[in-house]
Formats: sequence, C-alpha cells, structure tokens
Amino acid sequence: MGSSIRGGSPPTNDGSANSPKNPVSTPTAADNQGFKPTACVACRDKHLKCDGLRTCTRCAAQSIPCVYLKSRRGYRGPNASNKQVCSSNASDVGGAISDPTEVDPSSIASMPPVADDVVPMSLDLPLVSNEANSTGLYTRVFRPNYPQRCMEAFYQYFYDAHPFMPPRQQLLQVLKQNPMEHLQTAICFVGSRYVPGAPSSSFALEFESYLSGNKPAPKGASMVQAMLLFALGLDGNNERKKAIEILVKAQNLAIDLGMSRREYSLANGRGSLTCEESLRRTWWELYVVSIMVAGFHRTGTFYHRDPLSNVPLPCEEKEFASGFIPQLHTIEQMDDDSFDDEDIIFSSYAYRIAAARNLDRILQSKDFLFPDDPALYRLEAHLTNWHLYLPDNKRSLFDDFGMFDEMLFQAHMIAHVSTLLLYRHFSPLDGLAARTITSCTEGSVVPAIGTTLDAVHARSTIQAASNISKLITIPRPLLKHTHFFICALALSSITHLSFWATLPVMAPDQDLKQQIRMNMGALKAVASFWPSAGIGSRQVMKVAQSIYTNRKDAVSEEFWRDFIEDDFMGGLIDGSVSIDN
Repeated sequence: MGSSIRGGSPPTNDGSANSPKNPVSTPTAADNQGFKPTACVACRDKHLKCDGLRTCTRCAAQSIPCVYLKSRRGYRGPNASNKQVCSSNASDVGGAISDPTEVDPSSIASMPPVADDVVPMSLDLPLVSNEANSTGLYTRVFRPNYPQRCMEAFYQYFYDAHPFMPPRQQLLQVLKQNPMEHLQTAICFVGSRYVPGAPSSSFALEFESYLSGNKPAPKGASMVQAMLLFALGLDGNNERKKAIEILVKAQNLAIDLGMSRREYSLANGRGSLTCEESLRRTWWELYVVSIMVAGFHRTGTFYHRDPLSNVPLPCEEKEFASGFIPQLHTIEQMDDDSFDDEDIIFSSYAYRIAAARNLDRILQSKDFLFPDDPALYRLEAHLTNWHLYLPDNKRSLFDDFGMFDEMLFQAHMIAHVSTLLLYRHFSPLDGLAARTITSCTEGSVVPAIGTTLDAVHARSTIQAASNISKLITIPRPLLKHTHFFICALALSSITHLSFWATLPVMAPDQDLKQQIRMNMGALKAVASFWPSAGIGSRQVMKVAQSIYTNRKDAVSEEFWRDFIEDDFMGGLIDGSVSIDN
C-alpha cells in the first residue's frame, strides 16, 4: 500500500508533456526557491492538494496564475465547524452518495486528485517529485495517487448500487479523526475496478492482512462493512467461493455484535441519526447481498436466517443523504400494510428488501414436481402481490425530478430473477445453454430440464427474461448498476437461447435475436470492469452461434426438400415427369 507506482510524465508548465528534446532538467537555485511549503491561492480556494512547485501542476494545466501567500495554517477562524459527525469508533462508520456528474471511467487515471483528506497519510503519496536518474540528472516523476482515485471512483461508480455507509462528507470527517485503514482498503479495493492501472491485488492482500490478524483491526461494525465491501469486490471478480467465506464471517460478526437487533443502532450511533441509519442499512445490505449471491449464483443458501430481526427498514436515499431521517417502520408493518388504515410510505430500499425476501422463499422451497403444487401457488401469490401493491410512484425508475432510483431498479431485477427460478422446472430449458453459460453459476448444479412442461409457466419465464433484457434500455450507464445485473443477464440469456433452440425453424425470431444481441452487448460493455461479464458474453455468443448454425442448416434442408418436392410436382403437371418411371 505504501509502495509508489510510477506513471507517465505530467504536463509541463505550458501544458505539453516533456518532449524527447528536453527529457531532463537540472534544478537551479531559482527552481528551489519556487517550491513553497504552502498551497497556492487557487488550490487553497478550491480546497485541493497543491504540489508546491513554483507554478504548481494544477495551475499549469489550467493556464492560470499561480500565486503563493503566507501560510495561515493553524488558524481556524470564527466559523470553525462544530457539526456533529459520526463517532470515529469503528462501530459508527459507513459511505456515500456519489456526485451525480458523469465521468468516463477511462479518464479517472488522468484526473487530478480531489478531496485529499479522503486518504490517510500512510496511503498518500506526492503526485510529483524530483528524482535523480542513473546519470545524476533530475527528472520530474509522476506518482499516481491510486488510493485517492480509487476512493473517488468508489463514490462515483459503485456506491449508489450498495449504499449502506454514511454520506460522504461525514465519512471524511470520521477518517480525519481515525483513518481506519481496514475500511479504506476495502473501499479502495472495490474502487480499483474502475481505475485503469490501479493495484487491485495489492489492496486485496492488504485487506487480507487485516482479516488474518497480521495487522490490527477493530472487531466492530466498520469491520462488518469492510468485509461486506470486500466480498462484493471478490464476487464481481469471479472469486465467488472466497466471497462467500467473507460474507459468512461478516454475518457471524454482525450477529455477535447484535446488529440484527433494533437496539444496536441506537446504542452505537453516538446520537447521530445518519450513523444510526448506516448501521441499520449495513445489516439489511448484508441480508440482501447474501440472498442475491445464493440465488443468482445458484450456490444454495449459506446465510443466516433470522425472521425475528426487528431492525427498522431503511429510509429513502435523499433522506439518508440529507441527514433528516423520518419515522422508522418495520418489515412487519410492510407485510400488514394492506390491512392497516395507516398510510405508510415505504422506501425503494424497503421494496428491494421485500423482493429479496421473496427470492429467499423460493430458495428455501423444495423442487416442485407438478405445476399445480399448492406450495407453488403460495410463492406465486408472494411474487404477484409484490407487483400489485407497488405504489404508483415506485413503478417508474425515475422520480419526479428525473433522478434514477437504483434501489428500485434492483428490486425489479430481483423480482424478475425470482420468476425465472420459480418456473424453471416447467419451461423448456436447452441443455447446451444451461451447461455452457456458467459465468455466474460455475460449480453449481446445472438445473434439470423440466419433465413436466406447462405453457402458462413457460410463458411467465419467457416474459421475465424479456423484462430483464428491457432493463438494459433504461438511460443509465450500465457501469453504475450492481454487478449482480451481470448474473441476471446471464440467466435471461439462458432462457432466451432455450426458447430460440425450440422454435420451429421457419418461425419468426427477429425480436428474440435482438434481445440476445442486447444481452451480449451489455455484458461486453462492462467486461473490462467485471471479469464475470466478459466470460458471460463469450459463453452466450458461443451458444448463440451454435443455435444459429443449427437453425440455418435446418432451414437449408427444409428449403431444398421443399424445392425438390415443388420441382417434382411441377414436372407432373407439365408431363415432363412420369410416375411410372
């Protein structure tokens, strides 16, 4: 973590990179006088890190005057902040809502670092330094501040999909008091997926040293949060077995701490409503993620099931970000909402939890032998009621202000996957597709081909697969969705391909082929960030090419057979062919 990683040369003061004509420069007395111990006025006004050069790198890149004034370090002024923040105790920390500004991930590595107080001093490296080469001459060496950029990438691209840590500014204030490097290492590990060249393996090894006890780390809620983040990163990196091991450890620690009880957040929130909400969200996120891992990967249930948990449901994201936490509600109130006169508005996160509970019910159920099994009807009722009682304002994935709702997106995704898994035994399932597309289910049991096919249930399965594909069309960067969407697309592709393989060769299949192409395109789009997407894209393409070739050959055979028959009949009509011959 403390090792430096060199990159290319930074721009010179005129905005151009060091040219071969002037590769090195020897520092003069005037140059040495240019290095200031304080930040320049421009960097100070923007609260950005300054490298202290006579013309600092930021000012040179922006072609603006670089002016230094006498430092006032240590003077806090009359308006020093007295805002209450989450305790620096490990049990009070958690993450943030990212800046809504869209940034191309490929440009992150060249972005100037911001908010340098995000990263503890042990991880912070100077961006530019003068180093002597083998000839004794000095050259400017650029050191990418990967921990800082990974932290920023985490908030920009990952957080909205799994928002269980407190808002960003409060987290930064906590880290000023107590860096908690185990938590920051986990955040950087996840963020490194979006930063080209970032040392993901180094962050992983660093965090494992905290898990093994080689480095000290508190056994509190911050460790639960760190392990949950680390498991999410491992899962997206196709290290599912290891991810499950970390999730189990996180569950056990959370239960030992009492995080599954309402009182825990009240006792450990240190009077901060936002921190209390973060602790509640940590428990629910651990619950939802564990169910998605078990269901989407077909691993079987490994998670702790605690139906007696009375942890209140999370609030809306905008309320969490603002710090104004409304009245809390429980999962029992949500279950009985249809029979209660009280008009309760539940959050999108709560509907995501409800969708995960339905998936959990399906995972806990036995395999159904017949489509009229009463247990199947009960599960159908849960899935149907989830859709029927979804409020009107939760049917669109965008709110009245045009803001996208990732929690609601995932809720619908989980509901559609639940339908696929519920009816899989009564739908035509192509063996080649199920055996080949294993990017999200490798090592699990291949589902058996349904022995009792049911047209209604098969239609429900096909519709659910189409609904998952439609989620791709939503105007939202695919990169900002949870990586579990990759697995949903893989399951959807298996259904599409199975249906395509069973279609009559002359049946129209253009719409179905477009959905398959769209699934492959979406997987390919995020393949450079999540390895499982690249594997899934290649596997879907392999099966699609095989089915296409088989259908093409079958069409050719049918065409020539029809052609020969037509030619024979034509000969009979005009008398050129005799039946007696």
